[in-house]
Amino acid sequence: MTTYKCTRNKPYIDDVARKTETSARQGHYIEANSIQEAIAQMEKKFPNEKNIGFTAEEWED
Repeated sequence: MTTYKCTRNKPYIDDVARKTETSARQGHYIEANSIQEAIAQMEKKFPNEKNIGFTAEEWED
């Protein structure tokens, strides 16, 4: 399996501290067999954001 770093694409429009920091959306490290599988796991984790989408990239420690 490969580790993927996944990012939520949803913009933060709520009045939340740190809403403009990309670190609030990044940093979901998922073990999967492919990028598609990693994104599918993100869709399960954040079902309300499925239509907005996610990005994933192979991560090396």
